Amino acid sequence: MIDVDRYAGGILAVSYDDERRHDRDPAAALSSAGIAAPTLIRRRNVTVAVWGQLAAEQANGMPLVISGLARGPRANVPIGQLNLTNGMAGSHSIAELMPPFGAVQVEEDTVRAVTDALGYRHIYHRTGEGWSAVSTSSLALAHLAETRMDRNGIAVQAMLGWQVGSRTLFEHVTKLRQRERITLAEGRSVTDHYTPDAPRARVRADRAVAEASAMLRDYLVDYLDDHPDAILQLTGGLDSRILLAAIPPDRRRGIRVLTLESGPESDDVRIAAQLAERYGMRHLVQGLSRLDDLHHAAAHELVMTAAHDLNGMADPVAHAALLAVESTFPQGDRISGLGGEVARGFYYVGPAVAYPVSRPLTRALTSWRMFANDSVATTALNREFALWARQFATEEIHRVLSDSGMSWPDATDQLYLYERMQRWAGVTDSAVCLGRATVNPMLDPRFIAIADSLAPADKAHARFLAQLVCRLDPELADIPLDGRLAPSAYAAPGPRQRLANGIPMAQKARRKIVQRLHNDRRPPAGGDTLTALVTEHWRQNPTLLDPVRAACVFDDQWLDAMVAGGGADPSTTALLATMVALAPA
Repeated sequence: MIDVDRYAGGILAVSYDDERRHDRDPAAALSSAGIAAPTLIRRRNVTVAVWGQLAAEQANGMPLVISGLARGPRANVPIGQLNLTNGMAGSHSIAELMPPFGAVQVEEDTVRAVTDALGYRHIYHRTGEGWSAVSTSSLALAHLAETRMDRNGIAVQAMLGWQVGSRTLFEHVTKLRQRERITLAEGRSVTDHYTPDAPRARVRADRAVAEASAMLRDYLVDYLDDHPDAILQLTGGLDSRILLAAIPPDRRRGIRVLTLESGPESDDVRIAAQLAERYGMRHLVQGLSRLDDLHHAAAHELVMTAAHDLNGMADPVAHAALLAVESTFPQGDRISGLGGEVARGFYYVGPAVAYPVSRPLTRALTSWRMFANDSVATTALNREFALWARQFATEEIHRVLSDSGMSWPDATDQLYLYERMQRWAGVTDSAVCLGRATVNPMLDPRFIAIADSLAPADKAHARFLAQLVCRLDPELADIPLDGRLAPSAYAAPGPRQRLANGIPMAQKARRKIVQRLHNDRRPPAGGDTLTALVTEHWRQNPTLLDPVRAACVFDDQWLDAMVAGGGADPSTTALLATMVALAPA
């Protein structure tokens, strides 16, 4: 049996006016949302429900950290130093804390909640007539009063696999954005920013490299002093290479490094093993063999749990596979490199030139990059819905890019950081943060500020990140990456080196074109195995799909064919599983 309870936990706080005191029952809403055994704290105009890994006695007037982590620039911040009213964490602003961070405070009949500078820790809110509520569960808020699944949200998720802006999959339920604070009192809510954005002027690349390398090294030395048993997630990629380079060589021996084995002859495992042997690190490798032993009913239950944990807003198939892997080894403190893409122009289309945002560029970005991997198979969707959903999702992305007021490269950087990272990676981290304390130094607000200050040309083609490795550890900079050249090749390439660098880039572009033409999707690790098990469960229990049929999102003939034994890809299964899990709301 795969234990996922270690991650579960949350809070729901409802504020009422005098006339509607307690007319929205949190206990009933949580029961309907499948959340068992909450502890209720009732006050005159506020009811608080706490469950799972969050202890009820913590909701006693002091801030309740709902992220499992409250770490400042150099050390953990004691709870007593958090002040949600003025947005401070001791001598630092809450905006300086490491994402994911979130906190809720209940004082008398006032509730306050804040999220971090990236909006990484997901907190949701809803307001009705005479009441307002905040929760870590959008599903619980959906059950507080009658609502429907948001068809616009379903459209975006069908194309992207994640959400945009403050939208959730339920009408009237929204998400706090970056640097936001919400205050509930007497049934009303007020949302503000506890600290303003502070954009930086452009800086030279050499200065940015010096600042970022010093910041990363100081951070990791301090963190390892506090957490000597922390595990570094190590792959063959560039982001984890940077973090390893930032750890002084004399501190590497004995460190545990963890690699997920996604398949036979994994480049990640091969490269990580070589690095572990070179520096005397202890290498932990974990595969996906446990999935092969699952019964289809157990697999379905695991995916349904994953969908609830993600509040329906990311891929439950991929998340379920990771839960299965994570259940096999101790959690503890973790160092992750996910997110370094914020400093390498992940969404640039063409040269990093200050083009204005335009619809043709948006269509190119969405069609060839954003919709390529995680969109639902068009043949699986209701034809009218599919045509409308693609147009709607494209317009949503264009709106976000246009509203930034920036040139094309800078606008796409903001899109990646505050949409994809916040709504895709953030919701996944939110689902596990109470059971696993993970730090990601490249999401530290100081690193983000440095990346924001760089000109797009300095970030494009991983130039800045490669220069970071070269400055931190020239030896590591000369070791090739997975399927790519060594970081040193990208740091300051001359004409001949740029030509050599272009070969793997051209190969990648060719694969992307083939993928687009054949409508292929790259499955997540374990995705194929879980997809086969979950679809088998639906074939054995076809009535589970009845609520989905009523939504007119999926094509009935495709559903019939799938139940009869037809195939389904992991991305399509992900949205279908999400709707099966959340449709009863």
